[in-house]
Amino acid sequence: MKIYPHLRILWGALTVSAVLNLTALCNSMLVLLIANVLNLLCYCVIAYVLYRLSDESQLLSRAFPAQLLSIALIGLALVVTQLAHGNVTLENFMALLSMAGSVAGLLSEYYLYWGLDERIIPHAYNYPARRIRWCLYAPLLGAFVASTLMLTGQAAPYYLGVAIQLGTQVVPLVLLWQYMRAVQAREDDPLTF
Repeated sequence: MKIYPHLRILWGALTVSAVLNLTALCNSMLVLLIANVLNLLCYCVIAYVLYRLSDESQLLSRAFPAQLLSIALIGLALVVTQLAHGNVTLENFMALLSMAGSVAGLLSEYYLYWGLDERIIPHAYNYPARRIRWCLYAPLLGAFVASTLMLTGQAAPYYLGVAIQLGTQVVPLVLLWQYMRAVQAREDDPLTF
């Protein structure tokens, strides 16, 4: 099966999601709620792509259920957020649901990027092995460095942390774009090595 068309949809959903993540800098609760709902729709598109790719490898087949779990938990957290209205217990439950949804999302990304990586050598893509894994590593490292800087409580490190976080959100988009080009080249001309 040709996977390039599905990778294009995946890249588009990840791009929209990265742009929506910029709304975290906004203080309006209505804007944040709308952005979270739209982000959840992007996750649904990603789940569709993972479903279509699930026959390609065992790792890719594991990414789909993990993504569904992530969507369910984050969606439930959004519903609980609307019900909380100052209830500390519900707010704590919402935080736990969001955290569990994020962990399931990371697990899904792990399976996705490792599944894409295992296709490089057998399918002779002109793309370095293990580079696509940085789609998972870079945002995690960026989040760790950014949160460390933001915890200082001073303005300059806070804005530097935000810049680092935003910069590392671009890395997966660039790496996946390069991977897509390698896949497209192989699928368009399968006889050349």
